Amino acid sequence: MLNKLHYLIILVFWFIFNDFNEKLACQEKNIIKDKKSNLDLELKKKIDPIKFEKIQFEKIDQIQFEGISKEEINEIIYLWELTNHPTTDSSDFIESLKIFIKNYFNIKGYREILLYFKIKNEEAQSQSQSQSQSKIKLIIYINKGKLMTIKNISFEGNNFFSEKQLNKMKPHYKMSYPSYEEYKKKIIMEYKKNGFKKFKISSEEFKKINYKYYSINLKFIEGNQYKFSKLSFNGNKNFNDEILKKKLALNLNEGDFYNLIEIKNSIQRIVDFYLNKGYAFYKISIFESEKEDNLIDVIILIEENEKITINKVNIIGNNQVKDEIIFRELTTIPGNLFSKKEIEKSITNLKNLNLFYNVKMQMQRVPNSNTLDINFVVYENRNSELKFKGNFQGKDLLGEISLNINNFSLLNCLHPKNFIPYGDNQKVLLDFTIGKKLKKYNVSFIHPNLTDSSSMKFNFFSKNELPKESHDINFRNLENNDNYKINKLKYTIELNKKINENNNLLFNINYINKNKIYKDKTLSFYEKSNLYKDWNSQLIFNHNSISPDIIFPKTGGYVNINSFLELPKSLKKFNKFEYFKFQMKSFWYKKIFKKLISKIGYELGGLHNSNKNDDFKQFYMGGTSFQKENLNKKNFIPLRGYYEPNKLYGVISPKNGGSFYEKILTELRYLIFDKNSFKLWILNFFEAGNIFDSYKNFNPFKLKRSIGTGIRCFLNKIGLLEFDITYRLDKTLDNVKPNWKVNFAIGHELEF
Repeated sequence: MLNKLHYLIILVFWFIFNDFNEKLACQEKNIIKDKKSNLDLELKKKIDPIKFEKIQFEKIDQIQFEGISKEEINEIIYLWELTNHPTTDSSDFIESLKIFIKNYFNIKGYREILLYFKIKNEEAQSQSQSQSQSKIKLIIYINKGKLMTIKNISFEGNNFFSEKQLNKMKPHYKMSYPSYEEYKKKIIMEYKKNGFKKFKISSEEFKKINYKYYSINLKFIEGNQYKFSKLSFNGNKNFNDEILKKKLALNLNEGDFYNLIEIKNSIQRIVDFYLNKGYAFYKISIFESEKEDNLIDVIILIEENEKITINKVNIIGNNQVKDEIIFRELTTIPGNLFSKKEIEKSITNLKNLNLFYNVKMQMQRVPNSNTLDINFVVYENRNSELKFKGNFQGKDLLGEISLNINNFSLLNCLHPKNFIPYGDNQKVLLDFTIGKKLKKYNVSFIHPNLTDSSSMKFNFFSKNELPKESHDINFRNLENNDNYKINKLKYTIELNKKINENNNLLFNINYINKNKIYKDKTLSFYEKSNLYKDWNSQLIFNHNSISPDIIFPKTGGYVNINSFLELPKSLKKFNKFEYFKFQMKSFWYKKIFKKLISKIGYELGGLHNSNKNDDFKQFYMGGTSFQKENLNKKNFIPLRGYYEPNKLYGVISPKNGGSFYEKILTELRYLIFDKNSFKLWILNFFEAGNIFDSYKNFNPFKLKRSIGTGIRCFLNKIGLLEFDITYRLDKTLDNVKPNWKVNFAIGHELEF
């Protein structure tokens, strides 16, 4: 009886064990099929995915990763090969690889990493023999989980900075792991700025709050707080200590906290100084001498070596750009001393040609000499770009064709190597718009290097437009006959002279001919009526020294002086001006504090118009958004707090416009947020301006004033967003009393 019961128990256990093995094998197959590593978390807790006994003393011939990107695979392999790890025939290989992969993803912010190792035997055919050989393949399935998000951070060992101060350094309340790594660097930098040169974060303890967030406990070892004592130089033969201290411009005095960050930034100025003086192979290092009372003396050790002269300058990679185009932009010249500044200027000049998407510099020392060769390696852009586009304008289907040709060569047209001749950095722009009611043609030819510092541009523009719909009042009122088309031609010759880095002079001559052609009863065009015919010229002087950019200038200034002259339509009246306009705009910026910027602006303009009935050419002032089709946008001067100009009644301008104007502006801007694609700032402003109908009535002290505050936001793909609340301080010409006005605008063009 006992034996039968014993066999029965064994039989039951065998069935249970066999059923468990079948289920386990089925689940294992499902996991292997999951190429994206969406693993069953509960299953992973029940079984050990690593089976050492199968590969303990076998050599692995191939390793395959699943569930991660190619970039991650390549980086894991690269880092594994850099370090000493057990070979694939070692019993410790799998365990070492498991730890390495987990550490790799831990560093990147992944804490829930699941690994599954699978050994697979594959038959491989030998090349020399017909016999098949068995190869062992290791398949590693990786589920790295979600990237860690840090919600709470606590600190231990912080005596100098309080927990509140450390939390203020955080970029966000909830941080992704990459932001957390940047936050740690910021903490270390702040401690080192305040004299804790041996500060370190001794440990990081991660704790999971829930499925989404982690908390971290950081332990600090602050060390002693050091103070700066004195600085000296050693090894400098050609420049004395006084010269180097001036170039160093170290912002540390004896007794200040020892700031290693400031010292290293200052030493970069010494490095640049030596590089610009020809010392291409200098050596500079820092020696710190600790004294009593935690004082540190800094000794800058300098090994100047000999001055280096440039032997040759070579260009590599230019296949379609002529050498003279490139050499004209280089300020690095054979025979001159080596200079980092001139090399950087040469690279910038080459990039500004817009012919190369990248420019690199290589240098090679000439053996047994104090000279070196400089190689500029250029990577050429595509020279031509063709675009097609279709859209509807009302009921008319328009087709648009645009062809931009860079690096064009007019001289090579006679002997072209390509279908389009290249080589001289000339530009040709062709834009065609063709529809049933509208045809536009625009052709431009630009010679950017007419001389060393001047360029030339020819432009031809033609537009043919059929009449608008009958409800369009502006066009119906032109004539009683609605059967017509508008034809416009414009020719431009433009010369641009670069005086120096900040100043530019531009001169152009324009011919414009606009007419209207009528239809007869047979619907053929037969009669022409001139609407507008004009010869004019323009002379413009520009000064631009603002920095760092046009979006939020912090220093420098902008000056624009513009004179416009319209020549008479008849040679008999050539001693008279039809129209003359002069405008001067200037804006200057100065940094008051780190993020507080002041702006001062002044504008002045005057014009002479022989045709007193032509209101289109007069000055108009008021408001911020120009939307009046019956006025000239170029003659519109904004003034916040007042309404937009109008021909029918006076706001600031007389109802028919004015001949003279003056405007002043002051602003205080404070930058709140600054990233590459997003800037946000607030501003307070005062504006004053006025328009006068003649020079006799011009009074520079009789101005309409306004004050206000606003906010600005700049987004790369949207443009400028503006919001202002303004109070006008004076009555308008139509007796509108002082009051508040709100302005809001999207996508305005950036102005200085």
